[in-house]
Amino acid sequence: MIDKAILSAEKISLNKNIEVPLSELKKIISLIDYTSLNDTDHSASILKWTSDSLDIMRSVSLHFAAWCVYPEFISLLDDKRKDFPISIAVVCGNFPSGKALTQIKIEESTLAEAMGADEIDIVINKGWAREGSFQKIEKEIHLIKGALANAHLKVIMETGLLDNHQIYEISKAAIRGGADFIKTSTGKINEGASLKAVAIMCYAIKEHYDNTGIKIGIKPSGGIATPEEAYQYVQLVRSILGEEWINNKLFRIGASRLLTNTVQKVLDYQG
Repeated sequence: MIDKAILSAEKISLNKNIEVPLSELKKIISLIDYTSLNDTDHSASILKWTSDSLDIMRSVSLHFAAWCVYPEFISLLDDKRKDFPISIAVVCGNFPSGKALTQIKIEESTLAEAMGADEIDIVINKGWAREGSFQKIEKEIHLIKGALANAHLKVIMETGLLDNHQIYEISKAAIRGGADFIKTSTGKINEGASLKAVAIMCYAIKEHYDNTGIKIGIKPSGGIATPEEAYQYVQLVRSILGEEWINNKLFRIGASRLLTNTVQKVLDYQG
C-alpha cells in the first residue's frame, strides 16, 4: 500500500508546470481553509483579515470553505459570514505542539464548539506517534470526537516528523478514532504538506472506504502557496480516491497565501 502511494505521488510530481484550467482554479478556491494562526493575531488584525478575504471573494463571486483561526476569534468571524456560507474552523488542544492532557484537549474542543466553531482541528501527541503508541492516539481522538455534538474533527498528524509507516498507521488510528478529516501539518515546522504523505493518507482513507463504505476527508496544509502546487494535490486525491472526493465536504487545503494567488489567476483568465 505504501509503495503504491509513493508511486502515485511521484507520477503527479512530474506535472509541476501544468497550466491550471479556470474550472480547476475555481474548484481550488472552494477547497481552501483560509488560515491565520500567528502568535500576534489580535481582534483588529483578524477583523481586517476577515474583511479583506470577503472583498477578495466578492471580486470573483466565489467563496472558500472556511476560516481557520484560534478559538478566541470565533465570535468575530460569526458576525462576518452573512454573505457567504463559510465555516469557522479553530485549532485546539495546545496547538501546534499537541502536548496537552487529553482532558484539556476535550475541554477546549467542546468549549470552542459551544462558542460557535463548526470544525475543530487538533494535533496528535507527537511523542506517542514517534514511539508507535497508535492505540493511545486512537483512544484520545475517540474521546475528543465523542465529546463533540456536531462539529467536524480534523486530526493533524505533522507528517514532516513521521516516516511512511507512521503516517499510514496514524492515519488508520485517527480514522478508527472517529476523525472526520485527517490533516498533514500545523504549518509551524519547516516541512509542511508533501505529495508522498498525502498519497499514503489517501490510501488509508481508501482502505477504510472499501471496507466500510464510510468516506473520510483529507486536508493537506503547510506550504501550499500557488494554484499549480494546489492542483497537484487535487490531481493526486482525484487519482486515488476519485472525483467524489473533490469537494469541500471531503477535501480541504489549509493555506494563507493560496487564496490571493489563485484569485489573481482567475482574474487573469477573466481579463
